[in-house]
Amino acid sequence: MENSEVFDVIIIGGGLAGLTCALQLGGAFNVLMIEKDTFPQHKVCGEYVSNEILPFLKSLNIDPMELGAKVITDLEITTHSGKKIHSTLPLGGFGISRYALDQALFDEAKKICTTMEQSVVGVHFSEDQFTVTTKNDSIFRGRYVIGAFGKRSNLDKSLDRSFIQQKSP
Repeated sequence: MENSEVFDVIIIGGGLAGLTCALQLGGAFNVLMIEKDTFPQHKVCGEYVSNEILPFLKSLNIDPMELGAKVITDLEITTHSGKKIHSTLPLGGFGISRYALDQALFDEAKKICTTMEQSVVGVHFSEDQFTVTTKNDSIFRGRYVIGAFGKRSNLDKSLDRSFIQQKSP
């Protein structure tokens, strides 16, 4: 299945990096963001975000407090013996579900760029243009491609990237 539209930018990966990149570029360029998984997803990761990032999120039209974020001002660690270590966080931050944050970013990205859920299997550059192929044989063309996917992905293998041969630490 050939897609005749040529995009300015094709972003491969719709995690935090891909979504924020789509939001930064989507208003000024014709952007396609391709993500292999369905949005949103629950992820096992830290959900603490420093307050330093608030102005950036607000520039993307995201207000974490409206999404249910909780203010965090202190850190407390308890050892296995019950001893507590306490510290006030100088900048503070907030806790937010990655599920909620990803969904909000994705909803904003859909407003200004093309998004799709497909798995990319190939990226080729020829005649000053990238060709991106997906698992279901869709083909997209773009002037630029941004890889915003995790290291050691299937795409890394198909691109024969050198670090794939090295054992992961």
